[in-house]
Amino acid sequence: MLSFHPMALLLKHEGYPPAVVAAAFLHGILIYFIFYNPVMSRELVDLDEPIYINAITAEQNPQRLRRIQEIEQQRARESEAQRQREQDAANQRAQEEEARQQEAQREADRLEQQRSERELAQRQQEEADAESQRQAREQQRINQENLERDRQAQIDREQEITRQAELQRQQALASRRATADARAVDTYVAIINNTVAGNWDIPPSARNGMTTILAIRLVPTGEVISVNVIQSSGNAAFDRSVEQAVRRAERFPELQDMSTTLFETTFRNLTITFRPEDLLR
Repeated sequence: MLSFHPMALLLKHEGYPPAVVAAAFLHGILIYFIFYNPVMSRELVDLDEPIYINAITAEQNPQRLRRIQEIEQQRARESEAQRQREQDAANQRAQEEEARQQEAQREADRLEQQRSERELAQRQQEEADAESQRQAREQQRINQENLERDRQAQIDREQEITRQAELQRQQALASRRATADARAVDTYVAIINNTVAGNWDIPPSARNGMTTILAIRLVPTGEVISVNVIQSSGNAAFDRSVEQAVRRAERFPELQDMSTTLFETTFRNLTITFRPEDLLR
């Protein structure tokens, strides 16, 4: 069985709180007996203003004054050092906060720069894509225009070839028609001249070399509408004889086979020159 020791109470809880309480209690009892013991109080001598004497003594003690000054200076230095440390800590915190804010601002600026660069790159890419599409559309339009122009040029060449061929054909046809018309005119004029010569009664005054030019107006049936001497031979009897020869013919039925165009251009108003070359006198 374990025995109980009185010091165990003082060592309880590692010896701190009970020991402190016991020491304080013992010191309190000693102070009571010292200051409040009736016996000892009767033996004490009253002193006049001991506090002032102690104060004067303290003031007159240079060592104590230096010690007090040193303590105050030490406290002032410690206070100043504490204030300086607090100020340094505050400055450090301010610097750290400023550095943090600057870092945060740099990070924000970097992110903003990256965002701006991405937006710029995206905008430039969109503009490049739009420009590429525009150029592609423009090139397609140009190619289409070139194709249409080439097609139209081909059509124009073909039309020009066709037109030239048609023109050549028309010219050839016109040439053949003109040749045919010239031959027809010569033929019909010869028929008219022969008819007039066959109907002509030679007057006694007629001579070789006499020439009379007549204007004859005809209709498509070949009928003679009018006859006029537009250039006299100088011999009235000769002129009248030629005019009467045309009137005796009355009509030239061969003209009915003539085309309307040729008739209108050549024989509607016909001019003939009558000049006998085989007279004996």
